Amino acid sequence: MTTTEEIKTKVNTQLDLGLALSKAEGNLNFLARSTNTDGNKTLSITEGMAILDALHAVQTARKAWQEIIYKNSQNKV
Repeated sequence: MTTTEEIKTKVNTQLDLGLALSKAEGNLNFLARSTNTDGNKTLSITEGMAILDALHAVQTARKAWQEIIYKNSQNKV
């Protein structure tokens, strides 16, 4: 049997992960946009690709996390 404290810990962990993924995605989106539109910021191809690759990885992780949360909620109904 799960205790209230265990449930709180699980929920807090899920929220922390979701918030961290959202923050990372937002920051990477900002970097991708700002380096793409500001004429005074010049990045190498490698730096630009690193930002876009990281953004894609975070978006993939966030999407997978959302699917896990959804499936878990369906199993509890």
